[in-house]
This record gives sequence, structure tokens and C-alpha cells, in this order.
Amino acid sequence: MRHLILFLLYLAGIVLSSLGLAMIIKSGLGVGPGDSVAVGVSMHLPVSVGTVLIISFIILLLINAWIEKKRPVYESILPIVVRGWTLDMFLYNMLPESGYDVWWTQWLIFTLGLLAMGAGIALYLRTPFPRIPLDHFMMIVNKKTNQSKSSVRIFAESGLALIGYLLGAPVGIGTLIVALSTGPVIQFFYVLLRPIIKLWGIHQKEKML
Repeated sequence: MRHLILFLLYLAGIVLSSLGLAMIIKSGLGVGPGDSVAVGVSMHLPVSVGTVLIISFIILLLINAWIEKKRPVYESILPIVVRGWTLDMFLYNMLPESGYDVWWTQWLIFTLGLLAMGAGIALYLRTPFPRIPLDHFMMIVNKKTNQSKSSVRIFAESGLALIGYLLGAPVGIGTLIVALSTGPVIQFFYVLLRPIIKLWGIHQKEKML
């Protein structure tokens, strides 16, 4: 029963983070650096944003395995598919198509989206199940280059934001806010959700994101 509860929390975290990401995209103020590439590609090809994310994450999963010279973490395909599928569900079917043209509604949906995405990521990170490959990739680069986590993230996200901008994605003030705020927001909820550790009886080492 304990593992079932943890798994449901894990799925809930991924779904909540997908809702937050969809709200940020809908706001029109600018998507996150990594997500801007998926949005940009979907603008030029007849594929959804979620589908692009699924394909890119699976490729990244294989790249992670090649860098580490280990077998691919195939278990990560589950959160990849759930993230992509639920993102498309919120983005194309559940969230309204209009109503984001007034500045205060844009900022409201953006802020709520940022909080939902951070809370969702923190929730899924608090469980002992496979991570989305992008999080794993950041850890690998950090270990290989011996650079700080913040330096690796800033460098990677700057490059992704540039690619997204060149593809025509909505890269704007919101992109900068997402890049600077996501880490602190995740960390806030990560600490808040510490009691979840008790569900699986393992003493995790606290790591700043």
C-alpha cells in the first residue's frame, strides 16, 4: 500500500508539472528555456509539443546512457510519456483557447503555472521512482565538468533558449523569470514536502536544486 501511495504521488507530481507548463505556454509571456525548443519545433512540424518532448527526452535518455557507458534507464520512459501526454491534454483540450489577452490575466496564469510546475516537480522528486532524463543529464554534466549545478543549468538553459528563439518560440521576459525562479520554487516545495520521505523509510540527503 505504501508503494502504491508513493506511485500515485509520483504520477500526480508529473501531471501537476505538466499543467503548470501548459499554463505558462498559454500565458504568452514566454516559456522555459528547455520547453521553448519543443514549442518552436511544433510550430514548424505537424506534431504536438508533448510529442516533441517525448521524442527529445527518449533521445536524451540514450545520450545519458552513452555518456555514462551504462544501460539506458528504460524505466524513465514512463514519466516521459506521462509528461508528454498530459501536457498535450492540458494544452490542446482542457485549458481555454482564449482569455489570455489582458495583461493581468497573462501574469496570473503565468504565476499559477510557475507555482504548479515547481510544486509538481518537487513532488515527483520526493519519490523513489525514475526521473525525467533532462534532470539526469544536468547531474551527469555537473559531474563530468566539475562545475557547479547552477553554472551547468545557466549554460544549458541559455543555449536552449537561443535555439527556441531561433525556431520562433515565445521567448520573452517570462523565459527569464522561469529560468531564474524554477530552482527556488522547486526548492521551496521540496522542503515543504519533506514528510513524504517517511512514506518510503529512507533518509534522503537534502540537495539544493
